[in-house]
Amino acid sequence: MAMQLPDLDTRTVLDVVEENFQKIGLKSHGIRMIYIGEHTLTKEEIIEHFRKTMNAVNAGYCDINVSGLLLVYDSYFVHILEGSEDTIYRHLRFLFQREERWIEKMKRQDEEIVEEDVGLTVIMAEETEKHPDRKMFRRLKLTMIYHCIKKLAFHEWRALTARPPSLVGKLDVHGPLQDHLEQLRICLNKITKLCAFAEADENLSFEGLSAVDPIMEALPEVALVDFLLQSPHLLELREIARLHRRVDDYRFYFEEVWPLPTHFTPRHLYKLKVDDSFVQPLPVMPWENVKREKEGDEEGKEEGESGSSSSD
Repeated sequence: MAMQLPDLDTRTVLDVVEENFQKIGLKSHGIRMIYIGEHTLTKEEIIEHFRKTMNAVNAGYCDINVSGLLLVYDSYFVHILEGSEDTIYRHLRFLFQREERWIEKMKRQDEEIVEEDVGLTVIMAEETEKHPDRKMFRRLKLTMIYHCIKKLAFHEWRALTARPPSLVGKLDVHGPLQDHLEQLRICLNKITKLCAFAEADENLSFEGLSAVDPIMEALPEVALVDFLLQSPHLLELREIARLHRRVDDYRFYFEEVWPLPTHFTPRHLYKLKVDDSFVQPLPVMPWENVKREKEGDEEGKEEGESGSSSSD
């Protein structure tokens, strides 16, 4: 009588991963990135630059389209992004490229104005001295990255403008690390509340709200954002973008140590004695020569004393 083998589960790990992605409605692992910055443009201009960057990223192939929320103040902003790792870092590259093009455009405009009207040369020279280095962003810092998120909080990208309440008290940038971590935790808690309000209300707005409104508690204060931008414990966003997809050359320990460890040990100590016919002598160290000279002097003194005693 033939026995029938039980049905075996022939699914691979890839099949399990794809099924899990289908359950959560994603095509790949998603990440959530939160970064803060200080800008030099008006609210409308900086929002337009971000919007064009997001459209350029989502116009290409994306496993997960980039979505999120941009909160813009007069000189600061908080950006919450969700998407695949590739698309989010692509957004950073596009954003910095757009900044470079903007800087070149502003320089060309300055040169054209000077060439058109010679009388404005002095005025433009003064403006150039005031702004020797044009930048769209003065400072950019990464606050947090959440890897392998199971649910997207945003299904599209949008921008909001607001005037946050003032912070009561002062923050010391030169304080201990624990103070920086505490302020970072407070900022992330506020951003979490902001995400919850934005997810619940698609028409969320901060215009015309009083300072005691509960929604205003979800806005990170300007002093808090500035404190985190000055903190030496947060990583620069430009450095994070530069290190993406870059594999550093591996350097061995003995290549970084000088002098090499073998220089501290005489090489002759590791040579084996094959036979008694030839034994390579060990090197004579300087302190051994000094020791032999002392022993020779002591022997000379003893011979002199013995000769004087015998003559007596």
